[in-house]
Amino acid sequence: MTRANIISTFSRVLAYFQSGWRRQAIPFLFFLLSVAVILSVLANNWQTLITYHWQVRPHWLLYAFIFMSFDLLLGAYAWHLLMTRLGPYNNRRHNFKFWLYANLARRLPGPVWHIASRAVLYEEKGISKTVTSMTSGLELAIILVSGAVTFFLVLPFWVIPDSVRSQLNQSWLLLIILLPCLLLVHPRSLNTIWQKLGHQSPNQRLYWHETMKWLLLYIPIWIIGGIVLYCVSNMFQPVPRMQFFPLIGMWVITNILSLAGTLTFTGMGLREISLTLLLALFMPPPVALLTVIVLRLTWLGGELGGALISLLL
Repeated sequence: MTRANIISTFSRVLAYFQSGWRRQAIPFLFFLLSVAVILSVLANNWQTLITYHWQVRPHWLLYAFIFMSFDLLLGAYAWHLLMTRLGPYNNRRHNFKFWLYANLARRLPGPVWHIASRAVLYEEKGISKTVTSMTSGLELAIILVSGAVTFFLVLPFWVIPDSVRSQLNQSWLLLIILLPCLLLVHPRSLNTIWQKLGHQSPNQRLYWHETMKWLLLYIPIWIIGGIVLYCVSNMFQPVPRMQFFPLIGMWVITNILSLAGTLTFTGMGLREISLTLLLALFMPPPVALLTVIVLRLTWLGGELGGALISLLL
């Protein structure tokens, strides 16, 4: 079977599962699976949950919100750079406003709502839906590539037990994925994709220094997100400093899995399940689950606050 036939077959299968009643049924099944896993963790560790000596330290939640606010602003700035270059639309206030406002749509299953909300907002400013959608797609690709780079940057600094390290030895296989991802954000590849999908080229030719600047900007965004996880984890029990880098890596890899799930069927609950399982390597499962739930609520609160602030811009 040729590569074209394989791609065609995969596209038909994917279209089949994303059409009709299956489009709603599959995300619902994934949601039920997520709920089942969470309930299973609670049931199997209920006795530990009610007898655990909790050490709630709310000031860590304040630290988490401070870092998260900076992370959201940095994400909005990165989007501003992309739209300034590819829109071209260099109104900083509008770019920040639209990014913060549309960010809430990330919580809906599938990337279509997030991209569509941006497209509608920018269309009112004279930017075509095609340009906005393709820039959003480029942003997603850069997020994935920078996430993989961040993971490998922090991996050598992981100080973890040998029993845990043995389970992560195969993570170096992700290097196989990194090369095609880097090719995806190569300026020549971007120009070709832009022409084929948008039937137009960017206003000027893209260069490596531009894509590298975008990639490097998203690395601290990933790291700060991991710091938010570190802060929330410290709410319920002291987390040793040696686990700082492993927590950043866990944040990165679980979000990459969630993004990949969103691009196929659904990312609902995928990050929460995988992050709970990874955190359970370092802390009691009930504490890991509660940490993930509070983390989810923290990000939701931050994104809601960002959307409210965007109304004032």
